[in-house]
Amino acid sequence: MRKIFLTFDVEDFTNKRAFLALHATIDLLNKYDFKGIFFITGHVADELQNYPRIVDLLEEHEIGYHSSSHSVHPTIFEFTDVKSYKKAYKVSLKRETSRINPLTGQIEGRGGILTLQKMFPSKEISSFRAPGNCWVPPHLEALRDLGIKFDFSSNIVKAPAYYKGINFYPSSILERWDGKLSDFRLFWIAVAKKQYIVISLHPSLFMTYNGWDEIYFNGNPKAITPPEPRSLSEVKSLIGGFNLLLKNLKSLERIKVLEVASTLEKAEDNLVIDIKTVEKCYNYSMRWAKNVFGYKPKFLKKHFYEFFNIPAPPPENTISEKVNA
Repeated sequence: MRKIFLTFDVEDFTNKRAFLALHATIDLLNKYDFKGIFFITGHVADELQNYPRIVDLLEEHEIGYHSSSHSVHPTIFEFTDVKSYKKAYKVSLKRETSRINPLTGQIEGRGGILTLQKMFPSKEISSFRAPGNCWVPPHLEALRDLGIKFDFSSNIVKAPAYYKGINFYPSSILERWDGKLSDFRLFWIAVAKKQYIVISLHPSLFMTYNGWDEIYFNGNPKAITPPEPRSLSEVKSLIGGFNLLLKNLKSLERIKVLEVASTLEKAEDNLVIDIKTVEKCYNYSMRWAKNVFGYKPKFLKKHFYEFFNIPAPPPENTISEKVNA
């Protein structure tokens, strides 16, 4: 039977509307008796302490981690872009267990995944999705040593596969849901073709037009400015579209076409990868860094080859010199 995972990136800490959207999302999941995976950032975890009712509701769902600071500079792809894999691992351990100032990017004591673990003491924080799906191997290994066992960031598997203590799950088919015919078309194509389906949504976008983190695209801002809110009619329409998706899922579950997964399990197969797949994985992972932030990595590709134990090809200029010789 096909399995579908309902996952949610909870990252907007800038305004109350984002938390109203999160509350509404959980209420709808509960209406249909579905379990979601909520990937929560350290900054949202800090704010969630002001919403005890939402914390109580989240107890019934899977809690995942979405990094300590998401788009605040230095981002994951920036602080891991050092020559030494070991150094990138160490700085990742430090920053993911720290509270990060949202304006300066500086460390301000303990926080990050530790805040989530303290907030949900009865739950195991074992799943992770990198912001923008921009994951970096030494960073993921650091998170593994902090308890992460399941990764939803890469595009290297069609079915869960195990490697170096991490279960890699498939990439998502949707990263936004507007309830349009095109959304349903993508969904039905996935149901027809895929054994494992991951839907990734941002609850805050039910309430606001744009992503909260646009203020970070050109560097850290001087002040936190929330995104423009949607009209009430638009909010109702988008939440109604999400309700329709869940209603469809419930119908498919009843006739045993698919199962909305409620737990994460260790992969049965070991990950097998080659040089072509490493390149594909690296390029997919760096899309957000390059396209949104205009970042040009220096050492990150080397980290991917080291992680997968595959000899890295020589730099392009070295190849040209050999050809010319």
